[in-house]
Amino acid sequence: MKTLAKLLFIVACLGLVHACSKFDELVEEMPDAELQSAQPITVTVPFKADFTVWNHTDPTDRSCGDHPIYKITMKGEGIINHLGLITTTMTFCNNVGTGEYWDTDCIFIAANGDELYASIPMGTVIPNEEENSNYYSNRFNDDMFFVGGTGHFEGASGEAKTHAYVHLPTDDYIHEGDEVWHTDFFSTGELILVAGKR
Repeated sequence: MKTLAKLLFIVACLGLVHACSKFDELVEEMPDAELQSAQPITVTVPFKADFTVWNHTDPTDRSCGDHPIYKITMKGEGIINHLGLITTTMTFCNNVGTGEYWDTDCIFIAANGDELYASIPMGTVIPNEEENSNYYSNRFNDDMFFVGGTGHFEGASGEAKTHAYVHLPTDDYIHEGDEVWHTDFFSTGELILVAGKR
């Protein structure tokens, strides 16, 4: 009887080894996409930004076209929750005749060097008729999409509204630090972060 039990145990072990080897073969044959199909754990947090950008356009850059279409570069600084103090660079194509702009690429750089990337596919700058129109002549409130990043923001997604206002200096508002036009952002939305990123 003991011999029969040993024999059955050996057969069961051999069957288990064979099944494991077949599973290993199956995993090796699976495409990488299927192996990586498990969705990462994410956390959604509110996005709130308060920053200012100034014009740093290269007037000789005609990569978007000719007058009245320009390639615009804006650079600035401010604060964004989950990033803290930031610097930013934004580039886009702008038709100053219609107010339309498109292909906006944004880089937000945190103090620790982590970067958050965003894109505004298209939008329109319109005259500002809100209560603050005596200071901000134009505004735009378009969709901004988060498209990854580095460090803590690797794999980031989500979206926000720009809530941006453009100030063009006038005789009433010419004073130190206010001689050039700039845009103030008060953006809000949701940022989706991948859990476990440093």
